Amino acid sequence: MNSKRKAREAKPVDKRVDKKKAAAAPRKPNLRERVYCIIRERIQAGVIRLEDRLVDHDIAKELHVSRMPVREALMQLKHDGLLEGTARGFVLRRFTLAQINEIFEIRTLLEPQAAALASLHADPRGLAEMRAALEQAEAAHQHSDLDAFMRSNARFRLSWLAMVPNRELASAISRYIDHVQVVRLVTMDDPQVRGTVLNGMQGLYEAFLAGETDLVRGRMLGHSRAAAACYYDAYQKVLDPRGRHQKPAA
Repeated sequence: MNSKRKAREAKPVDKRVDKKKAAAAPRKPNLRERVYCIIRERIQAGVIRLEDRLVDHDIAKELHVSRMPVREALMQLKHDGLLEGTARGFVLRRFTLAQINEIFEIRTLLEPQAAALASLHADPRGLAEMRAALEQAEAAHQHSDLDAFMRSNARFRLSWLAMVPNRELASAISRYIDHVQVVRLVTMDDPQVRGTVLNGMQGLYEAFLAGETDLVRGRMLGHSRAAAACYYDAYQKVLDPRGRHQKPAA
């Protein structure tokens, strides 16, 4: 009798709570999204170069997946403005000088404020990630390792962007940074430019470490302007006004 009474008195399971928990749980990315992230990370790290062509069946074979999710990921990257289509696959998008001017104008408006917000929410883990990326960049610069420098620079950028509380703002900045990858690939070949970028990273990290929001904002603005100046110079030397890649004169 007591067991029956306990069963009747037991509260029924609220299925709505289970549904809420399921809805709150992060959704696992599907195959197209995973392929998209892999290709975009390669773009950010400089693994994909100006001369590279991204062909769906080649990538599908490498990743051991079907062609459809790869094709969809490539089309999404094209829609995002990172790639452009050709008769033989996709390549990094080429921008005109006017378009690059507009991109850097947007970045100088957004990045200082975003970095300032990130500094207000900086935590030991994020600062440690920034420091590790900076140390990697310093080592890569000393050894003239362009690929490693590009990867560490991307890691440093992602580490402070991860601390921006406004995720839409961080996402927008990330897209605009990716858009100038073509010019970045040309620019980073110059050791002097890498030194300028490294100094900017060092100054920004020190400002984050000091917890001085105004200093972070100012140094991010200076870093953005210095990067823009380097890119403009490289563009004039290596890219024609229509954005076609040319080999530098010997």
